[in-house]
Amino acid sequence: MIELSSFHASALWSHIVACYAATLLPLVVGLPPIIAIMESVYVMTEREIWRQIARYWGRLFGIALLMWAIGSIVLIILYAADPGRFTRHLHGIPGLALTLLMTPLVFGGGVFLWRLYTDWLGLGRLQHLLITWLWMLLSTLSALKIAIGYGLMDNPSGAYLDPGTLQVWIHDVPLALLNPAAQTRFVHLVGSSYLVAATLVLSASAWYLLRGRNVQIARRSMTVAASFGLAAALSLAVLGDRDGYAGSPGQQMRIAAIAGEWHVQPAPAPFVLFGIPDPDSRTTRVAWRMPWLLGLGATHSWRKPVAGLDELEAANVERIRRGLAEFMALDNKEASSRAAGSNAAKVGANPDLGYGLLLLRHVRNPLQRNGDEMTAAARDTIPDVPLLFWAFRAMALLGAYGIVLFGVAFWLASRRQLDRRGFLRLAAWSLPVPWVAGALGWLVSEAGRGPWLIDGLLPITEIQATASEMAVAAIAYTAIAGLFAAGAILSIRLVRLGPDGLKIWPVDSDATKKY
Repeated sequence: MIELSSFHASALWSHIVACYAATLLPLVVGLPPIIAIMESVYVMTEREIWRQIARYWGRLFGIALLMWAIGSIVLIILYAADPGRFTRHLHGIPGLALTLLMTPLVFGGGVFLWRLYTDWLGLGRLQHLLITWLWMLLSTLSALKIAIGYGLMDNPSGAYLDPGTLQVWIHDVPLALLNPAAQTRFVHLVGSSYLVAATLVLSASAWYLLRGRNVQIARRSMTVAASFGLAAALSLAVLGDRDGYAGSPGQQMRIAAIAGEWHVQPAPAPFVLFGIPDPDSRTTRVAWRMPWLLGLGATHSWRKPVAGLDELEAANVERIRRGLAEFMALDNKEASSRAAGSNAAKVGANPDLGYGLLLLRHVRNPLQRNGDEMTAAARDTIPDVPLLFWAFRAMALLGAYGIVLFGVAFWLASRRQLDRRGFLRLAAWSLPVPWVAGALGWLVSEAGRGPWLIDGLLPITEIQATASEMAVAAIAYTAIAGLFAAGAILSIRLVRLGPDGLKIWPVDSDATKKY
């Protein structure tokens, strides 16, 4: 019989890294391009104020980078000590251990280098500008690495499940790297990071203008943030879902849960703007539907229908039956090979074996299942519908708010009317909005995967966390929260001190307040 006693697939690390990416990553990825734009203006105009603006926001980037580097080191130490890490079931990405080891070293050393270059010690304008743009590329690579990993979990392109070891192997690295789900993840991750950084610059600058401090720097910073933030917000709206409905069965299940649709919708399907999902009755009550929106957004077609949760669950029952048949066939082959003295049975592709392994959530040996357990395993493939339904709409609402906020900021900046106090108060209080929207996006992503660690291949079998996993999770989440709080405190102190307090730019006088 295939050995199942050591099979342990937990979602602990995917959730930890998601929390890490939602809190500590955005400013590391989002601030460098804004600073690079400011420094580019300085190189083109040779106006000293733009160099000082780049220096000031570079200090905030240094704080974010330091917190990110410390967090990387902490998580790698915890990862090495955790016996339940999920990547023991994932193989084939070259240099994964080396990448995990080098990341905190590169960024830790980068903190020192950035602090050194902040004061432009012996560097010319073009040399420093080149270093700044290289920093942007380096920080973007960290987002790309996370996007590739989570893209593989959403759509295991180029991967297969080895039935002998119950491990997922990547057999086609280029296909895994070019995964459309990873590309979509990358667009979301980078765009949301840009939006967070632009909101920070906009909010801090609005706070200065409300108090009549650092007016020259604040106005110029708000102008850059308004343009950059509007582009980021629009890119998230336009380029949000490029792989669409056909990415994988798990993606179809996630879309149906977000839409709150329990039954198939003819093309082009309407989208439920508001409703009350009821998993018990498997309906969405008080549903307000907008015609065509779901069909066009999900399938990118006028003609493709959108399956509901009931139809997808029924299809998964058949996949579980086929996976169970494959499991039984493999078990018989392994028994025969052992009787013949062979070490392993040679097997071919087993596309539905992972669905058969869903039974491990309810019975230790899939061969000992009954009808109720198969029904429960199929029911597991439906994610938490109310959670996804409301989290997605809250995220979309906050995203629309971001577009309006930066649209107004861009319009006021173009008319040189950034002294509107009502707008300045709104901008100052909008700082948490993109962070909350990004956290909701990660929540939709992780909850939408349902019972899968790697969609269709590797199910999460350990529903109850072990003691070691609870300890690692407690330390990891405490470390992430502590680093986020420490970064926030240091950033607030730096913003309160301001360019004038840091002697980066002289205190504004009546003669220097001209925009």
